[in-house]
Amino acid sequence: MHKNPMPRTAPLPVRLAGLTLLCAGATALAQSPPQTPAQPQAQAKPQPAAPVTAKSAQPATTAEADAVQSIAVVAQRPNEQIDRSVYDLSKEVITPAASAADVLANVPNVTVDQDGKVAIRGNQNTQVFVDGKRSAMFSGANAGDALSSYPAGALESVEVITVPGAEFGAEGGGGPILNLITRRVRPVGGQGTISAGFGPDGRHTAALNGSYNAGRYQIEGGMNLGRDIFQRSGWSDAQTNLGSSSSTSHREGTSRMASNRLSLNPTFSYNVGETDRLRAALNYNRGNSETASVNDFLIYQGGPAPYQQYRQRSDNDSHMTMYQLAVTYEQKFNRTDKLSYDFRTSANDRIGESHNRNSYTITPPNGPRAQFLNGNNVTSRLSELSMDYTRALTPMLLVTAGLKAGLNTGRTDADYFNIDPLTGEEVIDVNRASAFKNIERSYAVYLTGKADLTQHWSVMPGVRYETVRRDIDYINQQNSAGDSSQRLMPSMFAQYAWGGSSNATLTGAFTRRITRPSMDDINPNLRYTSDTSYSLGDPRLAATHGDKFELKYDDKAGWLNYTITPYREKDTPLIGRMLTPVPGSAVVIVEAANFGAKTINGLSLNLQGRPDSTLNFGATLNLQRLTQSVLSNNYNADGTRYTRETALTSNPKTLQLRGQYTLGTHSFQLNGNYTGKRLNGQYQTGSTWMVTPAWNWTFTPGITLRASIRDLFNSNVNRGVQYSDFVQSESYSRQAGRVYSVALSFRLGGVTGDPRVRNGGGMFRAPGGNGPGL
Repeated sequence: MHKNPMPRTAPLPVRLAGLTLLCAGATALAQSPPQTPAQPQAQAKPQPAAPVTAKSAQPATTAEADAVQSIAVVAQRPNEQIDRSVYDLSKEVITPAASAADVLANVPNVTVDQDGKVAIRGNQNTQVFVDGKRSAMFSGANAGDALSSYPAGALESVEVITVPGAEFGAEGGGGPILNLITRRVRPVGGQGTISAGFGPDGRHTAALNGSYNAGRYQIEGGMNLGRDIFQRSGWSDAQTNLGSSSSTSHREGTSRMASNRLSLNPTFSYNVGETDRLRAALNYNRGNSETASVNDFLIYQGGPAPYQQYRQRSDNDSHMTMYQLAVTYEQKFNRTDKLSYDFRTSANDRIGESHNRNSYTITPPNGPRAQFLNGNNVTSRLSELSMDYTRALTPMLLVTAGLKAGLNTGRTDADYFNIDPLTGEEVIDVNRASAFKNIERSYAVYLTGKADLTQHWSVMPGVRYETVRRDIDYINQQNSAGDSSQRLMPSMFAQYAWGGSSNATLTGAFTRRITRPSMDDINPNLRYTSDTSYSLGDPRLAATHGDKFELKYDDKAGWLNYTITPYREKDTPLIGRMLTPVPGSAVVIVEAANFGAKTINGLSLNLQGRPDSTLNFGATLNLQRLTQSVLSNNYNADGTRYTRETALTSNPKTLQLRGQYTLGTHSFQLNGNYTGKRLNGQYQTGSTWMVTPAWNWTFTPGITLRASIRDLFNSNVNRGVQYSDFVQSESYSRQAGRVYSVALSFRLGGVTGDPRVRNGGGMFRAPGGNGPGL
């Protein structure tokens, strides 16, 4: 889209001088835009009376369409909305077998670790939403598996929301939000792709995706199959000291996990009349993994001679099931006013069982546990019904109101059985078993308004009221409890736009959020983690209140786009962990507790540019100063315990580099990520880095070959240190990296040309209902 350039109201040096003064006077601030290298493009300042989520395109001549096809567009300049940054995937080169995790690893300020855990600016309390709504699929221990199974081809864009406004609830957590926006419009007619790929050690992928759009209905979907192999090796050391009592433990081990997955993602849409749409989407993931591990343990108990020495062989079998069903009905009254109803239900279940065999070199005095069986079942269910209404009260004022009711249930069951090596009899150990259930009912209403006060100034205030009722069942203890909380959460965004061809903007943002304790945080049962580690929750924990501030400056200089974002976050009281050693043993209990505060002052810098039609590049640098409280256990002379709060600081940083070079039908990509040391309570993680190159060859219009190498330098190493006054531990693990993969994709049917032309149009469909729809 091209515009006639408008004269700037202030030259670039004047704007930068103003930005310097604003940053110098700001104490709290920030956000960063998700984008990959992009072709610079001028964007018009968004107006409240214009559609927020849709753009119109004018019909093009055949010559124009052919000209567009000859350009390999990876991404445009990111759409920087007042409250979020939008990363457009419709311009991204995505193979049919790619997953959401593959795409997210390229989004600025977003990192995905080797277990699939997502973080924004290093914050692992990131919530993953789908179309602005919570989903149990992407919560809990299976979240990484869900992202690795969710097809990237089903996504239209990704929104990074570092300062969530009143539109978004905090029931699932108060951290930043990664919002996955699914595709809503496909080209008229039928099309499909078939893809297959392979890697070393039996890794393979296969994908089948297609859509059919005719008349008033649209059907699309995909099926993905995959097998991956994860091999790790590592060690850990722990030491506890309680006056005259001390113990040390050392572990070395290796593991190999084979993971298989199947995902189905059918979607049906129907245009009701000329303006309404009904949509039903199902996401279903099923997987299983088999893990074989060998660990050698050596334990000293207050003396020079080993107290215990053994080798443990474990065979773990785990099954997971995740699904989400979403039904949406949207009414459009005109180009700005609409009413939508949304119901979705989702689940995230994991059933795991581990058979362990100990071979003792030195048997402890209390008798060996030669064989034991432990299982962990975790289930989560989430159902939500919401209604959102948007109306333009005046050409300069857009108001959105919504309400929501949700039901969230979770249950954990952990069993532990000692096995008689002669008879095979299983005898339960009640001290290492637990069962716990949590039911959460939530209700919320919110109101936001977006107003253009002048040609340059826009504001978006908002407020959300949430009430949550929680019922807890302590199944082991045959007891139950309950509590409730009500919260009012305000938000405010203000933006100044200079205008002109670059549309430079300065955006300030504030929001107040809460993070409620998770199921693990409030489970009061003593849970077995390993022979030397137990965990313990506390149902009395209070929620964490957080204030987030940021100031974001977005501009361009020639072909270079840049965003500078200072920010500040403060959370109190924290939900953290204390390390409590058990006297006379090597066991450490990890207890959940409330304490202190955490403050982050940061600066995010994002650059992207396209010097010519063949080269794209981008870089994101995030610097932080983190100060937080930690709790340590102390003991008086009479043996009574008390806790002491101390402050720790760290300076975590992340760096992301992205580049793509296109030469005819060949495209070369290189992505690199670095994450520095980071403090999380009493646990400090070491720095990590990874480089992944890829090559695409489109040797016919319908056939594409892609090759990539994950972790080119085999650098995927995790180091961690955890400490208190009486407990010190250190761990190290390495995942076998440098995994290559090759995939071949075939496109069937469909039409060629620029999708921006095919998917254009306004709010109303063309005569006969064959247009692109809403």
